[in-house]
Amino acid sequence: MEMTLDDSRRLTGPNLFTDSPGAVMEVYLNNIDRQAFVYAWRNYLQDLLNAMGMEAEIFHRYFDGGVNIGFTALEDRLYSACEINEAAFELARAEIFKDTANPDTTSMEYLANMIWDESNKDLLALIQASNKAGVTYLVDDDEFSLGMGKTSKTWPIADLPDPQQLDFSQFSDIPVAFITGTNGKSTSVRMADSVAKAAGYDSGITSTDFIRAADEILDKGDYSGPGGARTLIRNNKVELALLEVARGGMLRRGLGVHRAKAAMITNVADDHLGQYGINTVAELTGAKGIVSRSLDKDGTLVLNADDEGLVEYFKKNNHLVRGKLCYFSLNPNNPIVKEALTQNHQVILQNNGNIEICQHDNVEVLMPVNDIPTALNGAAQHNVANAMGVVGLSLGLGISKDAIIKGLGQFKGDVNDNPGRGNYFDINGARFLIDFAHNAHSLTAVVNTVSAQPAKRRLIMLGHAGDRTDRDIFNLTEVALRMKPDMVVIAEIEDYLRGRELGEIPALIKTQCLDAGLSEQQIHIATSCLDGTKFSVDWAQKEDFVLLLALDQRDQIFNYLETKI
Repeated sequence: MEMTLDDSRRLTGPNLFTDSPGAVMEVYLNNIDRQAFVYAWRNYLQDLLNAMGMEAEIFHRYFDGGVNIGFTALEDRLYSACEINEAAFELARAEIFKDTANPDTTSMEYLANMIWDESNKDLLALIQASNKAGVTYLVDDDEFSLGMGKTSKTWPIADLPDPQQLDFSQFSDIPVAFITGTNGKSTSVRMADSVAKAAGYDSGITSTDFIRAADEILDKGDYSGPGGARTLIRNNKVELALLEVARGGMLRRGLGVHRAKAAMITNVADDHLGQYGINTVAELTGAKGIVSRSLDKDGTLVLNADDEGLVEYFKKNNHLVRGKLCYFSLNPNNPIVKEALTQNHQVILQNNGNIEICQHDNVEVLMPVNDIPTALNGAAQHNVANAMGVVGLSLGLGISKDAIIKGLGQFKGDVNDNPGRGNYFDINGARFLIDFAHNAHSLTAVVNTVSAQPAKRRLIMLGHAGDRTDRDIFNLTEVALRMKPDMVVIAEIEDYLRGRELGEIPALIKTQCLDAGLSEQQIHIATSCLDGTKFSVDWAQKEDFVLLLALDQRDQIFNYLETKI
């Protein structure tokens, strides 16, 4: 019998299990009755909560090989909640294994002291007053804020104001939208930002690349978690917030804000499985679906109708649909679309070369697909899908159709407004496409786009991070070879070996290329993505097409290509 506590953490916002903050852990079990363990843990946890005078919603979730266990808690005792959860785990473990629990971490005195040290009555009073006034608050370890955007005001946790001295009427919300999915998140956020600016908003975005308030980049890096959301919403320049949210941040901490006007899920595919008890695409769909918990009855949830698993998840969990549903689809004959129209849901369609807005029997042509630069006259179907999702999201935010048309038309998808996603360069008559596609789903979309464009010869540069499994590397390479390349450049990504040996990943890719029928002369091993780019520029001739999957050194590659134009 084996029992392993893998991770114990705070949940600071709406999450996979509940709308409220709390504590959760993953427990892996081998040859142990899961139900017997959960029964013991729940009993010990309830006894501890009763002893501490705490009320909570207790939850658990089974997954292959283990279980998530946790409960809700007030914002001023989340660290203590983790300790209480761990104490209940230790007591249940001792019962199962018939030994003695650790007295240092399970004693009532220890837990009571933890709660006493962490408790903050001033914080709870402010939260209670904020809820009563209907004012949005954000809280983290260091700061507390009221309101959003231009009306937001922030105080240190150690120096909170007296709620009776505050004029809560001075604080108000701004429109907030969450965008998530396996692929298309960053492009959709930036596309929606273009629409918001066309509507006259000083909009801000968070993304996996940077955080930007109005036209000022506050910092570069991955800001797709709750910390980035709070930073942006507290910025006084921002009139509308577009938040890219990734699976990791939502599973680790939950959402950074509990009030949003719209949310979109672009798609869900096999990627980053095996963490936090998320082992299947169906479970990953539930993780992406956390964004729906931020919406109220007036909010809009935008779903990709071409993703059957996504649609089915919300049918089975319709309690998570808090407001209106909007679907988008590349296929007007999709049966899900037809069913949605009979239920009076809004649907955004690609039909007869146009983007249409449909509801029940009403059909309105919004704009031709060819007026969307990133659609490449329909060749880039993944960007048509992104654009349709943005249409539904923008309508949910109350943005006018004229602004949507203008914003989509102005979004070029180049290195300025969408760096690393579908960026084109023309060099000496050859066409180069730079993209960040890093999983089979996104790479398939890019390869389909490239295959729809004429070329005398084709080259692809690819490489993979070391935390990908051999199976992942095989699948990605198989998709890349569908492009029928005349040359494959395999780039070593030394900064992302992540436990692999130097040369190990290029060797795997090369072997698969040879097995697929390519010759030694059609394969080049590059020491880096930049080195591979330089080789590709030297190789390319007039009317060739070069696809560079730049997973590293993106800025250096852009700078180099600019010198060759």
